[in-house]
Amino acid sequence: MTDTLAETEKIHQVKSALNGAYKEDGCVDLTKAASVVERYSGTPIPLVKPKSYHVRVCGQDDTVYAGNEDQLEAWEDHYLPERMAMKVIGAIDDFPCEAYDRQLVLLLCEDGNIYAYEDEVLHLVARSLKELFESGMTFPGIESFNLGEYFEDYMEDEYNEMMECDEIKEIREEHKKFRESLELQLLESLRELKNSQMKTEKELEEVAVWSRKTSDSSTTTTKDCWDIVPWQPNHWTTSYSCSYTCYNHRHYNCNVACAGF
Repeated sequence: MTDTLAETEKIHQVKSALNGAYKEDGCVDLTKAASVVERYSGTPIPLVKPKSYHVRVCGQDDTVYAGNEDQLEAWEDHYLPERMAMKVIGAIDDFPCEAYDRQLVLLLCEDGNIYAYEDEVLHLVARSLKELFESGMTFPGIESFNLGEYFEDYMEDEYNEMMECDEIKEIREEHKKFRESLELQLLESLRELKNSQMKTEKELEEVAVWSRKTSDSSTTTTKDCWDIVPWQPNHWTTSYSCSYTCYNHRHYNCNVACAGF
């Protein structure tokens, strides 16, 4: 009970501290928000919607995009109608979506909006942190923004030229390489897990074989023989009952059905 109360109190503190990063005009002090995220990194905050999911408070370095500064620049520069500074404030792990490794990364925008990133799409999932914590996350977003979609306001030739510029090409190439490196890491982890399982299964099989051999070697096999033999009182151990051992029989310590001659 004490642990539950402590966790509830901590979650309340995180929410309060993050909401405290908002200024009177509704914009956000991103430096203050980043400080709160760093202080409470790893804290899970349950979501009202969708149920059974929670936001894991963390910065970009604790997501699948750790160390990828180009990705942060792309979020800020190439999705929304105008440039907006952003900070990663958390992630929703193992979420059913097309995001890499099924991880939705949550970004707090300088205008106070909350966005979730899903493979070259930014979803506006809440208008504020208060809305996110009290009403839950809207996914797919209230609005969604694709990479470079607002470049389409230019003339077609200009748009094509912009999409073929070195900066956009570099962003796409870096994103591709980053995904490939994560996929290789995942495949290697799966390979190691499979090898470990095969090794364990082989060891268990060897133990079972050894156990069977040990059991067979330590067990004395008693053969039952029910051949009819003449009754010879002098050779019964205790009485004339057929349930006793007949030492005159060709099998030692076997069960005998006596003829009673």
